Amino acid sequence: MSADHPPGSTPSRAKEAITGAGLSQRRVAEAIGIDETKLSKALSGRRRFTAEELLGLATATGVTVRWLLGDESQVSAPPPRRAADESDHEAAPKRDIAQAAWTLFGRHGFDAVRISDIAEASGVSAPSIHYHFATKSDLFEAALDHSVKLAFDRQIAWLDGIDDPAQRLARLLELQSPLGRESRGEWSIWLQTWARLSLEDTALSDYPRSYERWSQTVQTTLEEGQRLGCFRSGDARAMADELTSLLDGLGIKVLTGVMDTATFTTRLQSYLDRAVISTSRPEPQTPPEPQPEEPS
Repeated sequence: MSADHPPGSTPSRAKEAITGAGLSQRRVAEAIGIDETKLSKALSGRRRFTAEELLGLATATGVTVRWLLGDESQVSAPPPRRAADESDHEAAPKRDIAQAAWTLFGRHGFDAVRISDIAEASGVSAPSIHYHFATKSDLFEAALDHSVKLAFDRQIAWLDGIDDPAQRLARLLELQSPLGRESRGEWSIWLQTWARLSLEDTALSDYPRSYERWSQTVQTTLEEGQRLGCFRSGDARAMADELTSLLDGLGIKVLTGVMDTATFTTRLQSYLDRAVISTSRPEPQTPPEPQPEEPS
């Protein structure tokens, strides 16, 4: 193996992920949205994967961005649950079906989507859907797993290398906001999950644990910012609860058309300025200009 990508490096893990998923480099390149030459250069260590490419690679192969980066200390969701006896060969079509279901449920809602719609979108037969998923509710649960993994993978990919807590928090909240087409689909899944959990006792009861991990990410960021003097002092747990609750409420308003995205951004920034950002935040230090030596 080339010294450019020793075992455990991102290129090495990326190759392992592609092989394990049983995918060709051409198909992975198409899924990521780059040409095969660029992918080959990244796999050989001659160029770095961008954050968007890492996210696409993790989504296509079923691994996490955290695993690709080789950093087990950062917060990330586990891949969608897989049966102990499920092979990589079985996992790939099941993952494709779950992603097709995620798109359709997010766009049209659980009740409006039929199994035949998901079969057509994923390019398989309805019996193949039932081979992997007994009920439509099982499909929605898999779509929710995909949303959880996608959200945390995105955080790891895009927050890697942002050291300033204020910038990190702003980016974190942006990534979790319903401001893009894909993010709106994700938020639609969240909103449907909250509605279903409020009405019935379902297998979706695992979701609160995933939400807690997101809240913990915000709390950890706040605690780091407090330590460095960037954020106001106070109970970081309570501040995280307030901030995530505000984001949820504003996000629902955007998703339902009650609020536009510009107002969303203004309201969120106004809250951060009032309740989170320290008024005495230390300015970045610049090294002093060298002074000429005094003659002896």
